[in-house]
Amino acid sequence: MSRAFNYLLVAILLIGVTQAQAADTRPNVLVVLCDDLGYGDLACYGSPTVKTPHIDRFATGGLRLTSCYAASANCSPARAGLLTGRTPYRAGIHNWIPLLSPMHLRRGEITLPGLLQQSGYSTCHVGKWHLNGRFNLADQPQPSDHGFDHWFGTQNNALPSHRDPDNFVRNGKAVGPLEGYSSQLVVNEALTWLDSARDKTKPFFLYVCFHEPHEPIASAEIFERQYPDLKDPAQVRHHANITQMDHAFGRLMAGLEQHQLADDTLVLFTSDNGPAITRYHPHGSSGPLRDKKGSLYEGGIRVPGIIRWPGRIKPGTTSDVPVSGVDVLPTICEVTATPLPGDRHFDGTSVVALFE
Repeated sequence: MSRAFNYLLVAILLIGVTQAQAADTRPNVLVVLCDDLGYGDLACYGSPTVKTPHIDRFATGGLRLTSCYAASANCSPARAGLLTGRTPYRAGIHNWIPLLSPMHLRRGEITLPGLLQQSGYSTCHVGKWHLNGRFNLADQPQPSDHGFDHWFGTQNNALPSHRDPDNFVRNGKAVGPLEGYSSQLVVNEALTWLDSARDKTKPFFLYVCFHEPHEPIASAEIFERQYPDLKDPAQVRHHANITQMDHAFGRLMAGLEQHQLADDTLVLFTSDNGPAITRYHPHGSSGPLRDKKGSLYEGGIRVPGIIRWPGRIKPGTTSDVPVSGVDVLPTICEVTATPLPGDRHFDGTSVVALFE
């Protein structure tokens, strides 16, 4: 074997070692967004009735925000604000988006998944989308156009209800009737993606959007049986729906542990707005706050917000510093070393200082 060949072999080995040392060690990011979950709908936020053991346990491991505000008092604008870091009205989303509406998140908007995708992240959306009216139609941008490598979702609500929905679409193809409850199906997809569909050479951004507890509500009997003292069937169904979502959230957290991802993942849990309007669905709670969804009083926009990041956030802490949904993008961009574009104004600001 010639000396030149030996030198070449050593050089190749050194390049391989250097590349291994340069592996991307930035944190994974998981954002979990509930639908119509009020400030008073979780035990860890003071509910005396609703059972949420998995979320409560999660809260003890991280930072619980007591002044967390959605970007809007209803669905689509709140989601637009979270994904763009901008007041939703800048993005043209001024109300919830009905099916086949011309309203949509513009193709030119810069989004959190788009930035992270460009920065080297593997990205996935599962659950409720609600950022266009013409869902899965070519004349409006879809989740893939806003930075998601993989997506599995619905335009708005799970239909005909949370039970056995038939309106999910996966990567542009209608899935058809499914068996099970929405939160479980959404977590199933998320866990499958984590296990076998993502690019494991990259860190990931996973956006999990539960439909619960937005109507039309359907809850499994196993969760309804946990409320034997409640007499109103609609109240039983609502509270059980949150417990059902909590169970799915617990499976998601267990999946992170199983895949040895928990210690390397920043997880944010929050809601898109306050609880459903009383005259339609009276059983959600804004706790001590005034009013509900659709209102700019505190009960319409102040929501649960919990952040866990092992090794960076002290477990069992709370903060009353105001945090908004528009702060999510700049915060995650800071922790992932993803530069913010300089060609537009961002209304949010990083809240990484709260983690110290």
